[in-house]
Amino acid sequence: MSVTFGIYIGCSSCCIAVHKDGKSEVVANAAGDRVTPALVSFHDTEVVTGLSAKQGIIRHAGSTIQGVLRVAGVTEEEGCGHGGYEGTCTPNWEGRRAKYSVQRGEKTVTIFPEDVLTHIFTLLKDIASAHTSDKELPAVVTLPGWSSEGTVMAVKKAANRAAFTIMGTITHPPAALLAYGLADDNKHNLNVVVVHCGGATVSGAVLEVAGGLVTTRESITTTTTAGDTITQVLVQHFAKEFYGKYKGDPLENRRSRRKLYNASENCKHVLSTMNTAQVYVESLWEGVDFSTTLSRARFDGLVVSTLANFLTPAKEAVQRCSLDLSQIDKVILTGGSAKIPRLQQMAADTFPQATVLRSLPPDEVLATGAAQESALLLSCPTRATTNTPVSPPSSTVPALATSVFCTILDVEDAECECVFSRGTPTHSRRTITLPLPAPSPPTCSIVVYEVLDSCPEQDTKNLPKEDAVLAQVDVTNLTTDSKQLRLDFHLKSDGSLHVILQETEAKINRSFVIESDTS
Repeated sequence: MSVTFGIYIGCSSCCIAVHKDGKSEVVANAAGDRVTPALVSFHDTEVVTGLSAKQGIIRHAGSTIQGVLRVAGVTEEEGCGHGGYEGTCTPNWEGRRAKYSVQRGEKTVTIFPEDVLTHIFTLLKDIASAHTSDKELPAVVTLPGWSSEGTVMAVKKAANRAAFTIMGTITHPPAALLAYGLADDNKHNLNVVVVHCGGATVSGAVLEVAGGLVTTRESITTTTTAGDTITQVLVQHFAKEFYGKYKGDPLENRRSRRKLYNASENCKHVLSTMNTAQVYVESLWEGVDFSTTLSRARFDGLVVSTLANFLTPAKEAVQRCSLDLSQIDKVILTGGSAKIPRLQQMAADTFPQATVLRSLPPDEVLATGAAQESALLLSCPTRATTNTPVSPPSSTVPALATSVFCTILDVEDAECECVFSRGTPTHSRRTITLPLPAPSPPTCSIVVYEVLDSCPEQDTKNLPKEDAVLAQVDVTNLTTDSKQLRLDFHLKSDGSLHVILQETEAKINRSFVIESDTS
């Protein structure tokens, strides 16, 4: 079976998942970490990426680049003049295109965002190569919804230069749904909220799932609150504590500030899984070491107001869709900051009727979903290639305006099975089995009917209305050993519904067609 990959690349981190033997799983880098910092540091004689670049950021801050995704392939207006991250190399916008000026030895060299992305993808390529013997590395990249066409092109170009074969890109919300397999539900219409808690941005999206068709109804992104905001809250807290002990301000110089920032970021990650975090910074200010502990309860108290802002984009997106918070069925949290237990609890409280999905680590969800998408594209005879347009022309997908049910008439406690929910696109298939009572009757009637809602309780208990019946088929010559009826449904592209009815004991095999003008 072919091996495919899913790649998540963000402003502060990246990871890669492999789809093999029917399963998708995020794989670790050489250091054993499943998530890699998206940093690149240009030293005098070498280029360092990932964790090594992050560990050396204090010594090489001026030549370390972070957040390159925000400026890749965009003009200054599109990038809103993004000036990089504190303590790292900042871009300049000469000629309306972002460039980085890096000192390498005695020379000042110009680095373009595409070059930085290529180094990140090369690191991911080394990870991927350890999990396949094939030279070709087919992959799908998941990108934020705010990515411009230029950003998508820049990412694809960099990935191709790093020896990946990019089959396509997918935005974060659909990737999250694929990771949890929510698009496979043909019976129910689902309203799903996806909250991405990244290091530089927070986004909230509302998606509707109907018959395997995923529709992004609304998506809102903000940069005013993000994972970096939580880190800065801890920086201020520890700086205040240090000043109270030693009457010195560790924020007065860049080096001390960066040391405290790294310690605060590590503390945040530790408290996502542990109840207490030990913070130690050697020679934080004028040779004075800093050591303290922080409990999760104290941490929650410090960041609770900030965490509330993480859910604001999602709540606004729900409101724009004219939905109530109680109408949300599933909530998916993605991104490193989504690992904070208090944030997970706040999401559950905000959407009281929804199930918050937590079986996958939040910072691995998007790469897993991208790997699922890559497997789907590879199995499709007309799979996407690198020549596929970035922004394909929009098209209308024919779909059912009502739900289709099936049941056995005149049988006590007969089950009413939802075949296709409202919104199911055409060219869909489904197979169902209807159990027969024991002993089975010599004859029975199968009825296929439509209802307005996905799973209305009244229609699963009462007979369908006469004007809602699409087809009624009498089944004769059943034997006493007959236990169930099998029905194969195929909703074709012209809107007609083709049905094959089978019963093995009596060797029944019948087919009928419900034309589109009646359905």
